[in-house]
Amino acid sequence: MPDVLLIDIPPIFASRSLPLGRYYPIILETAAEHAEMMAFLDQERSAPVVPGLFDHRPSALRGDDIVFARYAPSAQGWPWLLLCRWPADYAAMVPHDGDHFARGAYTSEVFETVDDLDRAEARLLGVLGSYRPVQLAAQAEVRGHA
Repeated sequence: MPDVLLIDIPPIFASRSLPLGRYYPIILETAAEHAEMMAFLDQERSAPVVPGLFDHRPSALRGDDIVFARYAPSAQGWPWLLLCRWPADYAAMVPHDGDHFARGAYTSEVFETVDDLDRAEARLLGVLGSYRPVQLAAQAEVRGHA
């Protein structure tokens, strides 16, 4: 799974459209993308700019399985992140009249507690299981970071 740069937006620029009203997740799939984002963040600006460099860039990762990845808080006070990578056939079922998938393949949700994440994940699995059988395979460690 990719790394996720989770930006805590200052209250003056925060929006209800952001996860928990204040977080902006950025999905970084490669070391080159990480370097590109760091260069973007280091640029001098006269006004705030949305860090949406990768929001519409197609994902380089492919697969036939739906993948849920949990990212634990990197420090106290930070939220839990649930990143889901959806196969192309699932993404194709969603109308393309909005920004439903980051990079054409990902959805993300941010939670204050692991219990909140557990409940949301259970709801997702319940919905998916109502359409076809769901097999779960857990990995002890996710390689990405948030």
